[in-house]
Amino acid sequence: RISLAFAPVPWRLLAMRSLLLCAVAWAAAPCAGPDCARGTYRRTPSQGKLSLAEVEEDLAEHQAQGSGQQKMTFYMYRAQNDETYEVGNNNLGTLSGVMWYIHNEVVRISCPRHYNISRILRFNVTVHNPAAVAEAWPNHPQFGPYLAFDHGQCTVPNCTDNYLGKYGNYVGCQTQHDKEYPGQVYWYSLPGACPDEKFEEKSWWCNLKNPGGSCWWPSGDSYCTWHVESAGEVTLNELSGIGNYDTFCKSGHKEYDEAADAGKGTSFWDQKLDSGRNQERLARVQELFKQKYPSQPADLPTPTCEW
Repeated sequence: RISLAFAPVPWRLLAMRSLLLCAVAWAAAPCAGPDCARGTYRRTPSQGKLSLAEVEEDLAEHQAQGSGQQKMTFYMYRAQNDETYEVGNNNLGTLSGVMWYIHNEVVRISCPRHYNISRILRFNVTVHNPAAVAEAWPNHPQFGPYLAFDHGQCTVPNCTDNYLGKYGNYVGCQTQHDKEYPGQVYWYSLPGACPDEKFEEKSWWCNLKNPGGSCWWPSGDSYCTWHVESAGEVTLNELSGIGNYDTFCKSGHKEYDEAADAGKGTSFWDQKLDSGRNQERLARVQELFKQKYPSQPADLPTPTCEW
């Protein structure tokens, strides 16, 4: 990593300013301690971490306040292969959004699955978007417009000039209408460092010049809008009841066949347009998360995406 001591003077000052802003925001917050500082709501939790009831109460209070930027903590999900990489400069979704994507784009292309997707990752995400978002889009105060990313690059034309450089490194969202899965079907965009370049083309200078929105304690500053923590994973094999995927494929099985609207060797993804079955699939994912990570809330209230 580049030391601050060797960074060009303007960016060294910018980095120092960002650190100072974070320190001031942390010091001014009514809550204290690492669990609070990690990005939960502003109240001081009675026993270190907020209960689900406390989160729901705070979310309702925030929503009742109407306009203005709010700090929001909720779950985001991502369909991913076995590789591990940064969350920034990627698109995530609600559980319904990710399950819709898996059903339509992943399991229908089996053996191997599309992009070798093998698991659903869950993240505890705190978002505090810049005030410029509410000023630019007063009818959509909490999230900015969704930005698509591919290989770490924002694919929207003039992404930085027209969006991130203008309104800050905001978290965007998009509602997926007319989808088969019930509930809130949203996709999110989380801008990271150097969003105009692909992962392999990002230079240290570009990363330093535009560090993105990731930070420890989101404050609504242009470079401090979101924080993410891993909250577990569920594999597609667990969902489909597959012991060994290679053996499953070699046996001529398939997770989902569009023509038959059913799988062969597994029935988990059968009847794609059946809302009841889709609700059961969502419940199964949540149940697996609950079984594997009993100390974490099975679900968190999802803020409304108005885009």
